[in-house]
Amino acid sequence: MQQPGGADGSLPLLLPLLLLLRAGSRAEPGDATQGVNSSVVADFMPTSSWNISSELDKDYFLTLDEPMNNITTTLGQTAELHCKVSGNPPPTVRWLKNDAPVVQEPRRISFRATPYGSRLRIRNLDTTDTGYFQCVATNGRRTVSTTGVLFVKFGPPPTASPGSSSSGAFSL
Repeated sequence: MQQPGGADGSLPLLLPLLLLLRAGSRAEPGDATQGVNSSVVADFMPTSSWNISSELDKDYFLTLDEPMNNITTTLGQTAELHCKVSGNPPPTVRWLKNDAPVVQEPRRISFRATPYGSRLRIRNLDTTDTGYFQCVATNGRRTVSTTGVLFVKFGPPPTASPGSSSSGAFSL
């Protein structure tokens, strides 16, 4: 139990209450209970306001640093979707395709943590890879998410424009 006047600042909160109790006592002169009140009704109003939650949470955050982009590409290409999030504690990221968890396939579908959040890579794209991709980041305090559309179409691969790389990888 904290003692009045402790380091927690309880004395400034107790003084208004003590003054209110003293002013509210009703004793008749000569009464043996002078200065003592056996039934006091007091409205206690703290003299300072603080919020424990905001003090505890001030160093915790989770931010969506950039929304996911949409991409349209063709069969056989590679697409990379980026989930750009930051937070304290560091977030964990889940990937969903059309609201179902993305299942990794060796050498074709993979996701991994990155310094900026997470990356989902899909190689050898097929039209069945078309869908809504969502990353959901959580750090135990908050959750953020972003969604991008991947559209895989039939047709020749896009041609590289002058000055660009033709690596076959497209990013969201």
